Amino acid sequence: MKIHMVILLGMLIALIPGCATKAVEQAIASVPVEEERLFDFSGYWEGSLAIGPTNSLAMGFTITSSGEGTYEALLQIPSQGLRNFKVSSIHQEDNLLTIGMEQLQATFTGTYNPETEQIAGTFVQMGQSLPLVLELGEIRENLRPQDPIKPYPYISEDIHFPQAPEGFLLAGTVTRPKGDGPFPAVVLVTGSGAQNRDEEIFGHRPFLVLADALTHSGIVVLRYDDRGFAESEGDASAATSIDFADDAESAVNQLKTLPYVDAGNIGIIGHSEGAIIAPIVAQRNRDLAFLVLMAGSGVDGVAVLEDQTAAILRAQQAPEPYIAQAVEANMAIYATILDESRTLEERKEAVLQTLLTFGLPEDQAKSQLSALFSPWYMTFLALDPSDYLKDLTMPVMILNGSKDTQVSATLHVPAIEKALHAAGNTRYTTRVYEGLNHLFQPAQTGAPEEYGTIETTIDPQVLEDISTWIVSDRFQL
Repeated sequence: MKIHMVILLGMLIALIPGCATKAVEQAIASVPVEEERLFDFSGYWEGSLAIGPTNSLAMGFTITSSGEGTYEALLQIPSQGLRNFKVSSIHQEDNLLTIGMEQLQATFTGTYNPETEQIAGTFVQMGQSLPLVLELGEIRENLRPQDPIKPYPYISEDIHFPQAPEGFLLAGTVTRPKGDGPFPAVVLVTGSGAQNRDEEIFGHRPFLVLADALTHSGIVVLRYDDRGFAESEGDASAATSIDFADDAESAVNQLKTLPYVDAGNIGIIGHSEGAIIAPIVAQRNRDLAFLVLMAGSGVDGVAVLEDQTAAILRAQQAPEPYIAQAVEANMAIYATILDESRTLEERKEAVLQTLLTFGLPEDQAKSQLSALFSPWYMTFLALDPSDYLKDLTMPVMILNGSKDTQVSATLHVPAIEKALHAAGNTRYTTRVYEGLNHLFQPAQTGAPEEYGTIETTIDPQVLEDISTWIVSDRFQL
């Protein structure tokens, strides 16, 4: 689940709301260069974007000449696993290069200096401007100690499968034990924001590591790129968690068609928002055999954000009066967003004025307003997972970390258990791991900025517990 805090808290909006996929060639929009080029920008140009006093983000562009005065470009952010993200436009005028990334509401404009052999310029996103200097380099693969190394001792196949009811194709990977089966199977569902099949974030690939562990234990795993991202088709711009549940349900239906899968022994493992989506799918499909909820919420989105804002700021050692002020301000904004006694335009104007009151420049405030009133955000604020959990009777595994600042164990685990009890469901197993964060890494504070600095992708005990529970322990409940 991405961090949901209004920009008035002074935190930069994330450059990318999620993560990208493995490298794959994609068609890129091209814009003709109107004047003769003084310099050929072809190559991989990389630099470091200072996104905070102590934090930086390595990023770059793979630029190729397509002939006849045109360029093509792909955005690369290796630490976030973003590879070959198509830009919307690229244009050269003399030694000035302009790259547009409409999907990110961002642009880069820079000038090549032949003496330094660098492109010095500015990266602008949602009204925020940061210096960025690019120079020729090479794309480096970011590997973590737990990343499995090929060749795998099991079968791994990339597939495309149809999404229903909209009909576009989702792209994913099936890993399966060798042999005819039938084997138990799971679908992995990512957290919020556009993410790839590996749920890649800050150089970690949690779903790659999880799929490897599960398949070693004799379980078939299907993981897929989110709609409209990486190799998957579809449009996520107006999609909500309910729409993403359609995608996950389509993945379950795909598993049912595979001859080596035990169709009566299929479950879902959801992480963060994926653990909200999983019960939605399970309510529709009572033949699902089990659910594993990793850092899932049990209360509505407003309560999630209230708790999350305070927990993250506290982990960052912010003063308590500041935390209280930030929470109060954000809660007032969320209340306005959901106030159906006013028209949508009245609500937008009220929130805009609030953001301006806090000193936000108008362009940043309007960009923030667009995000806050997006279909996904408005649905998230009101959606209560307990509405779906209270109807489920299948075995459920509830996992959380004691240092999770995004979905805290103290708030959400009891709420999930309470909802299951409402259905008379006592067939659940709860594990709260001491010292683990939202990604189930061993953490010092649990603050999101630690994620990329920790070498462990998922604590090995978590991997073992999930595998054992699916293969044997859930049958004892």
